[in-house]
Amino acid sequence: MKTQPKWTFMVYLAGDNNLSTAGETDLGEMASVGSTDEVNIVAEFDRIGSDHHTKRYFVEKDNLREIVDLGETDSGDPNILLDFVSWTKKRYPADRYAIILWNHGGGWEPSAIDEIATEIKTKNYARSEGNERSASPLGRVFFRTTMKDIFNLETAEERAICSDDGSGHSLDTIELGKVLKLAEEKLGQKIDLLGMDACLMSNLEVAYQVRDFVKYIVASEENEPFDGWPYGAVLEKLVNDPDMPTVDFATHIVNEYIASYETTNFTITQAAMDISKVNDLANPLGELAEALIAHMPTAAYEIWTAQRKTAAKFWYNTLWDVAHFCKRLEQGTTDDAMKLAAKSVQEALETGPDNFVVAESHRGEKVEQCGGVTIYLKPPPSEISRFYADLDFPADHAWGKLLDEYHETE
Repeated sequence: MKTQPKWTFMVYLAGDNNLSTAGETDLGEMASVGSTDEVNIVAEFDRIGSDHHTKRYFVEKDNLREIVDLGETDSGDPNILLDFVSWTKKRYPADRYAIILWNHGGGWEPSAIDEIATEIKTKNYARSEGNERSASPLGRVFFRTTMKDIFNLETAEERAICSDDGSGHSLDTIELGKVLKLAEEKLGQKIDLLGMDACLMSNLEVAYQVRDFVKYIVASEENEPFDGWPYGAVLEKLVNDPDMPTVDFATHIVNEYIASYETTNFTITQAAMDISKVNDLANPLGELAEALIAHMPTAAYEIWTAQRKTAAKFWYNTLWDVAHFCKRLEQGTTDDAMKLAAKSVQEALETGPDNFVVAESHRGEKVEQCGGVTIYLKPPPSEISRFYADLDFPADHAWGKLLDEYHETE
């Protein structure tokens, strides 16, 4: 009796934006390898423009075999992603599953934002706001539901604050957790590898939010270049060795991503995380938060000073590299408990196949001291995301309380 394939590698290309041509290139890279009896490569591609239908492909060697024409879809709708996962499970079952969320941070077109605002009857909305929000961090979110939540706010001023304070990222992370819970249910098992071929997703809050549904994550702290992942190199190893442990495949993706930009000047990061060990980092960070709270108000100045000396910060100074920040904090604090706690966090970020961060690599002066994971640490006087407290990590640990006290200390 024929056994089922070892892997199904599914790629969800949300390309209905300025990245549509990059999606076509990446599909070509996948086809340079193609599926085998042991590895299914499946893609759903939403191209830009109402005259370009969303299509599902079974990727063969040097050929994209079109399986389904879905017509015009909204790839920002979580239900569209879930339908792709459900369809793939039924048609291409396997022992292990990789889900790659592809966006490269291309963002929402102003016209799509206008459509959402009209649909939900956003108050005090002018078309110029669509241009403003698409150019802001809010324009990078994955999900239509995130955009709707923010555009349901009463005033343009509130929506502007939520565009820049990390609220979009918080809401998107909450939605991602919901979507992946349902995806796990449809697959009947945990997602073996979640790939984020997108910007800014190697983040503790993200990893913690999906901890019950995903085994490994591969993602970037920094914005990704236009070309994203090198799918040919990524998949070649998988089809040649489909029995490789998932940790080895995740590490391979990190290494090939960095190697693919060797001759460029891009600042790049990529990391792979074993999500079963997320508490190996979450717990020391909770202890650091408690030590900082106990040392207030002096700690507020020391946090601010450490942030000033931390080069690796992202998303408009909202997400900070944990390792570099804790190194600066350990160097600058006068409190022994804080020193010990900051050191423990750094030790929790050591890379290795048996650790939380199984692989990490980077290139560029800004990220030369990165440890692979960011955390939300927006400095005062800017607003703390009104939705941050709804995430699992600050609810389970003291990080949310720390942010409150940091912002309340003058």
